[in-house]
Amino acid sequence: MGKTMLSGLHPRVKLSIYWLEKERFLLYEDTYDIWVMFAIESGSFYYEIGDQKGSATFGDLVLCPPGVPFRRVINTPLTFYYFELTWRPSDEGPPHDESMLPIGKVSLFDTSRLTHNYNLMRKWQSWPSDISLPQYSHYCLDIWLLYCDELGEGFMQSISSKSIQTDPLMQEAQSLIQQHAFSQLNLRTVAADLGISPAQLTKRFSACYGITPLRYLTSLRLEKAKTLLLETRMTIDSISECCGYQNGFYLNRVFVKNEKTTPSQYRKASRL
Repeated sequence: MGKTMLSGLHPRVKLSIYWLEKERFLLYEDTYDIWVMFAIESGSFYYEIGDQKGSATFGDLVLCPPGVPFRRVINTPLTFYYFELTWRPSDEGPPHDESMLPIGKVSLFDTSRLTHNYNLMRKWQSWPSDISLPQYSHYCLDIWLLYCDELGEGFMQSISSKSIQTDPLMQEAQSLIQQHAFSQLNLRTVAADLGISPAQLTKRFSACYGITPLRYLTSLRLEKAKTLLLETRMTIDSISECCGYQNGFYLNRVFVKNEKTTPSQYRKASRL
């Protein structure tokens, strides 16, 4: 592939602050002269970064580039890591190009590995920065590479491995859907970005992966919803916002159709 991979850039932490159950941000809007990343352990907040907006919670990272206004409001008490970052090419990577980096929310599916990294990072809070920052850089790199792996860099993941043909354009479609699954994503927009019609997107995606793009998008959202139902006390409405649905009613309808139970019943049964 001629396309540069995100994993070719590695984060280096210049500043780290751990916030425990923060109830409000001091400033509604701020602008930074360096990349910043919020790594959410618990709680949720609403953000606007350029034309990117939404709600973020456990399992999400929110990235803001330098010089771009970052607006945010805490929805529920927020426990998170605040990182200021620079980016450097990997040893074997391409020339430095930050324009390819995502802006706004990115989500990870392997939350057990994410939690493990968070727990390890917490042990370094009391150490001097010259000792702790290299450690934070190590764990942030692991989280970043996990995200890149889940996007399918190096291999296609979370879709049936029985793809009957290789289609680079559909690999790009899969990556776009996964990157924006938890925002108000419209598959017509994905098709337009790829220069094909929605019908062509559905046909080629299904031929490549054995699943429609809508079904794939729904599966990503439901997996995140189930994680939040089990691992947080967030309301159904708050979970729906973090998963890309308009409201709790719509999430409930999709959940029942696919899981044959309501979100509330799923949460209750899993805690027995």
